[in-house]
Amino acid sequence: MAFDRLADVQANLTTLYEQLAGKEQAFLLAEEAEKVRIQQQIRLTWQRIHKFEHEYATTLGQQVKRQALQESQAEIIIAELVDEIEILTPLQKNDDVKVLLQQILQELQKPELPASAKLKVAIPIIPQVVSYEIEGDTEGVLRQLFPTFVKVYDNLKLLTSPDEGKK
Repeated sequence: MAFDRLADVQANLTTLYEQLAGKEQAFLLAEEAEKVRIQQQIRLTWQRIHKFEHEYATTLGQQVKRQALQESQAEIIIAELVDEIEILTPLQKNDDVKVLLQQILQELQKPELPASAKLKVAIPIIPQVVSYEIEGDTEGVLRQLFPTFVKVYDNLKLLTSPDEGKK
């Protein structure tokens, strides 16, 4: 019974992915006025896909608990899942990134406020699960180190062309 449900969910997922591909193609070819409506349909399709993927994973997990699965087989399955997740995740987050970039652009365009220079680096330790984030104030660092860079540059300039240093 559960395996029949897995087959049904998998068939539904195949259909939804085909619909998604068609909607994405329509989005690329659509007039600007239609793009918002198509983008909303794409989001709804992704929500349905996530619902079925969750059901599939839950049902599969319940069945795996009942079945004896060797560790070597489990490692292969997990490796395939990780590969698929790494491929799909950036595609799903494009809209989020676009919104964040627009917010940053709006902040930078405000004339009364200077843009703060910060560097934020995220290192994925375990992709999609754990990441290590480092944030630094590059503006402050540059303000402190820039005079040193200027002095080093001037000294190098004097060393390479002693005639110019005397002028």
